[in-house]
Amino acid sequence: MMVQAVRAGGGDQPVSLGDGAWGIEVTGEDNGFSVRETGKLTDFTGPHVYRMETDQIRQHLGAAFICELSAVTGKPVIMEEFGLSTDFVSVANQHHYYRQTLHNSLLAGATGWIAWNNTDYDHLADQPPYRHHPFEMHFGITTNTGEPKAPLLELRDFAKTLSDVDFVRTRRADTDAALVVTAYLECDYPVSTAADRSFVFRTLRQGYVAAREASLPVAFTRERDGIATDSKLYLLPCVRQILAPTWHQLGELAAAGAVVYLSFCSGEQDFHRAFWHPKLNDMFGVEHELSYGLVQPIVDDVVEMTFTDDFGSIAAGEVLRFRTAGNENSRAYLPVQARDAKVVAVDAYGRPALLRHATGSGETVLCTYPLEYLASANQDVNPEPTYRIYDALARIAGVARELVVDDPRVLTDTLVHADGRRFGWFVSQHPTEVTIRPEVPLRTLAGEPVDDVTLPPFGVQVLEITKGE
Repeated sequence: MMVQAVRAGGGDQPVSLGDGAWGIEVTGEDNGFSVRETGKLTDFTGPHVYRMETDQIRQHLGAAFICELSAVTGKPVIMEEFGLSTDFVSVANQHHYYRQTLHNSLLAGATGWIAWNNTDYDHLADQPPYRHHPFEMHFGITTNTGEPKAPLLELRDFAKTLSDVDFVRTRRADTDAALVVTAYLECDYPVSTAADRSFVFRTLRQGYVAAREASLPVAFTRERDGIATDSKLYLLPCVRQILAPTWHQLGELAAAGAVVYLSFCSGEQDFHRAFWHPKLNDMFGVEHELSYGLVQPIVDDVVEMTFTDDFGSIAAGEVLRFRTAGNENSRAYLPVQARDAKVVAVDAYGRPALLRHATGSGETVLCTYPLEYLASANQDVNPEPTYRIYDALARIAGVARELVVDDPRVLTDTLVHADGRRFGWFVSQHPTEVTIRPEVPLRTLAGEPVDDVTLPPFGVQVLEITKGE
């Protein structure tokens, strides 16, 4: 009715509903508005993102993650509403938040941005809703008297960057890596629960964070739409529920040459705990030793994973450490014995922690600890070592990566111009200035060669990639 009213009134502007893309397909929470269904009626999908977090990198990538999931409609994704009350945030951090939200959502596929909102409302302090929500008077990008605030200055600088790269003629770079979005995020299957969907959202988001820290651009491939069949690497971070046909398909993709990675997690509830995957042993070349109705608890506050063999970019002898978290259901590992698989890492007790299983011309990789879940349940945890495993997986799978840096606090990605130019983004998560040296030749947008890239606190730099010239 809303869309028809606009059209009946003679309006031909692009239309959205202002629903915020908060439906089950994006958030895992059923609010009554299906993003897929409303997407059939609208001209673009418009996320509204105001999430609060317990981890700064998760916060800085929050809008980007929502944009990736909002692409489910196949329509353009516009950051239709985002921002902050400047009563909540220092001036410096207003700059950082807007800068990070704008650039990271751009790299996640957003093609438009509408900040909430134009001006502060100090003169409305005596009337509802500002009388009882006084902080909402200061979401403006200008003051009540029209002076520019930190968010407006960031919007100005961002607009200049878009102009400098001729953004309207760019596209996202292709990638060989896929982050699998299980259908259990958005489908209310029998015996699955709302808590299952929330769990999927959080572990998937942490997998996305780890991939970005590993300089690994990933494409979201949604099980409900049929997963992509042309990727070299499939990441399933703590995916404990997936449809049986997809499970078999992943095995076939591995046999055909792909690398399929899965990390164990038993879930947060005591209802049908552990994996729902049929024939896990066969797919990963192991024999699991689970007991019915029981979990094997993680008793240490830190999980130590010692590599007994080289694994991509991780050398034998290296030790990775992961902070633990969770409740009596989720703080658990998967006890296994290697059958056909090769153990490449063990825990502090010598038990298999990471295993590789050759199958056909590809392989499957099983992590017996819920690394992404553990991180998602911790505060101030990122970057944490899961990114090292993702980097190693990318190297093993032969994923093409253009901008690889060895600093997980510098996120990278590429946009490709229609004329063939390639623009590299460097987005710092450091609170202080940092200098890195990328592996590819670069130059400024003005044409000056660049060796070292120096980024201010939480800063962004866009450079042209000259490899191949």
